[in-house]
Amino acid sequence: MNAIDGIILVDKPTGMTSHDVVDYIRKALKIKRVGHTGILDPNATGLMVILLGKGTLLSKFLTNMPKRYVSRFAFGQETDTFDADGTVLASSDAGNVDPDEFEKLLGSFRGEVEQIVPPFSAAKRNGIASHRLARRGARISPKHKVVRIEKIKVIDFDWPEVSLDIRCQSGTYVRSIAHQMGRALGCGGHLKSLRRLEVGPFQVSGALTLEEITGSDNIMDVLKPLKNALPSAPLINIKPQYYGAVLNGRPLYKKYIGGSNYSGDGGVVSLLMGPDDKVLALANLNMHWRVMNKLGPSEIMGSYIRVIDEGHLRS
Repeated sequence: MNAIDGIILVDKPTGMTSHDVVDYIRKALKIKRVGHTGILDPNATGLMVILLGKGTLLSKFLTNMPKRYVSRFAFGQETDTFDADGTVLASSDAGNVDPDEFEKLLGSFRGEVEQIVPPFSAAKRNGIASHRLARRGARISPKHKVVRIEKIKVIDFDWPEVSLDIRCQSGTYVRSIAHQMGRALGCGGHLKSLRRLEVGPFQVSGALTLEEITGSDNIMDVLKPLKNALPSAPLINIKPQYYGAVLNGRPLYKKYIGGSNYSGDGGVVSLLMGPDDKVLALANLNMHWRVMNKLGPSEIMGSYIRVIDEGHLRS
């Protein structure tokens, strides 16, 4: 099989860990280099952006992309995991909260919010994942982090359950939002269900099930090229005679560039493109776009961030 490099959008089923999904694809496609851009808890479903081959080199550029979810919160019970998979720690009457009262509560969960990190999470405590310590019965002191929630909107209100559309920065614990809302209301709460709709520019509407991916006659038909990973990044076409120079990290001279759609003002992450529209490398250009055409062929345009070699020209 030819080298498999690119992006696959997966609609993760419930009951699988993110590692399970990666392992499934690794075995099904017989490829070693498989990564993802952010975990989903086992009981969650929805979009996972899976990186194959050279695509794994872009992982750190995609991991911090904002996420969007549709979630279902249930109030009246608090669990040790902050979600429906956990042990119920406390139950109480959720009372009669009306939509207007709940909307006022939402206001305190928009913008920068201090979250309680769930004790059952991948967050490290002295180098050990919190969930491992929690399962051993270790006493875990509360840990907090500040996250940014761009949007939180009610899409269904059926008290004591509420469905919410949430857009937030990477690293936000949606189950912590449910837990802390329950605490604020004095009745407890937990995350009942979660579905990820978006990761950066990617949407679950364009994702495939695992069965659809492994059942494809040609896996290349479902792969997205690596340039799609950073759709807002300028594309800088490199002249063929300079492919090797770029791949070997030689200074990025103006003479290497055959054309571009660059319109930045300096310090912009750009994709250096090679044959067949494949990514050679990532670079930071260090000049305003208006001066590009005025530069001589020996002017250095910027610095390399990472060589990618999607086209395997060095193989």
